[in-house]
Amino acid sequence: MEQIKIGIFDDHTFSAKGLSDFLGRNGIDVKFTCTSKAELITKIPLFDLDALILDVSAPDVSGLELFEYFHNTNESLNIIALTSLSSVMLVENLLSLGVKGFVNKKQREEDILECIKMVFDGKVHLPKEYHFLTSKYRIPDAVILSAREVEIINLVAEELTSHQIAEKLSISYFTVENHRKNIFRKLGVKNIAGMIMAATRMGHIS
Repeated sequence: MEQIKIGIFDDHTFSAKGLSDFLGRNGIDVKFTCTSKAELITKIPLFDLDALILDVSAPDVSGLELFEYFHNTNESLNIIALTSLSSVMLVENLLSLGVKGFVNKKQREEDILECIKMVFDGKVHLPKEYHFLTSKYRIPDAVILSAREVEIINLVAEELTSHQIAEKLSISYFTVENHRKNIFRKLGVKNIAGMIMAATRMGHIS
């Protein structure tokens, strides 16, 4: 089974280390932990992450600033919100910003592990008390590719490399690779040939 790669942002060093140690013992590849916004922004482009666990509250972060930042600049990155707060409005706001998982710090460590695995499988994970919200934000069973994913598929079909696609679209190489990985997962394929065949059948490549 492919090892899940994540990063952790939590302004409490001991909390981040404890979570990292627990996840590492349970087969999750924690690429980094960090405690400041500046450090996080620097590290994100360096790793090909499946998900980022992002603390909702931090001294150097205003409101949902980081969630808005990644929603606008790296929409392919799966975000899991970590918080001690409990608010339907907060959860709705996070979901509207593309957050795929929500874990309260009061929950068991095993719940965080379950959340990561569900998000990795392309599902939205919420605590039971917020399940009534998922009908609005649930990912449909049918395969739906974003406009950006279709654009990348067509550029791959033109035999452009990930580096060339990144330059053409003015995005990072790692963002292209994340998109490609998400496309493979959505289409249920393992290589570029399978991706092109599936996308052609769906009418995304003329």
